[in-house]
Amino acid sequence: MPSHPTISIITTVYDAKDYLPHTVQSILAQTFTDFELLLVEDGSPNGCGALCDELAKTDPRIRVFHKPNGGPASAANVGLDNARGDYVGFVDSDDLIEPRMYETLYRAIQSTGARIAACTGDAIDEEGQPIPGRMVEIRQHGVRDAQELLLETFQTGSFYGPLSWNKLFDLHVFRDKGIHYDESMFFGDDASVLHLVFEGEKAVCLPDVLYHYRTRRGQMTASTFPARKLDDLRMYWDWLCYFAARPGRELWHQWAVAWYWKVFYTFWCLAGAAGVQQTLKEGFAKHKKHLDQILPDILRCPYVPKFEKIRAVLFCANPSAAYKLAGLWGIVIEKCGKRG
Repeated sequence: MPSHPTISIITTVYDAKDYLPHTVQSILAQTFTDFELLLVEDGSPNGCGALCDELAKTDPRIRVFHKPNGGPASAANVGLDNARGDYVGFVDSDDLIEPRMYETLYRAIQSTGARIAACTGDAIDEEGQPIPGRMVEIRQHGVRDAQELLLETFQTGSFYGPLSWNKLFDLHVFRDKGIHYDESMFFGDDASVLHLVFEGEKAVCLPDVLYHYRTRRGQMTASTFPARKLDDLRMYWDWLCYFAARPGRELWHQWAVAWYWKVFYTFWCLAGAAGVQQTLKEGFAKHKKHLDQILPDILRCPYVPKFEKIRAVLFCANPSAAYKLAGLWGIVIEKCGKRG
């Protein structure tokens, strides 16, 4: 294969032995053929390393890197450091992509001059069947200020923006800015630095459904709340502080304040429903200090409804009491609904 391919595709591999061959097959089937595939095996204990080596024998475009287990961010960084292409994309080791994905994203970059292109994604189950209602999409397509993708996350909850796997990046947006993924994060690791990647950049956003992310049994459900999920709060706090310090990003900051409160309270309730609030008490306490700090901003924020402002005041004063009160209020509403 050429020593300088146009695109480097990075797939970090851990505990995906049953899915990796299908993922690699979907990558090798790309209509855009001038790429290299970097399989970064992150110390997986179930034979993934040997499988990566076997897959590499089937196509000269595949390069394999083995490393001790350090998490998805550290594995992605190995890929970034060894990528030889002009552009870089990321595909999770249990997901599937459409054959025209990278050709479409590459052509979008070439035709617009943007350095980032993004596509729509949908969800599949363990058998590869579509899961309705799980689209990763965005309201406005075309060329946009890349940081507007994060603003839309704050406004609508869309994850079209804060993902790496639905995008193609000019590799220089990482290297020229000295950006690596945060290796201390095990949840949201691919999104945690995107506010910096997006800084000063244009992104071309496409409606094409080109990426299929797999939801596997054992991943987070309504009945579980893993401690690593609190990494998301750390990420959203970093984004909030970043936009607070940027002139001209006042709208971003206001929406980030509203989003931080919404996510914090949602996580608290999910942890309560899963019975792990006390287990995660220390982790939540670190973020509760941030919530107390921005309470005045929450009360001034035009994007936080009045009732939520009252809830935020009560919650900051006594989280447990506010949570119990909300539960009682939910019971009352439910009874009134049944009587009606």
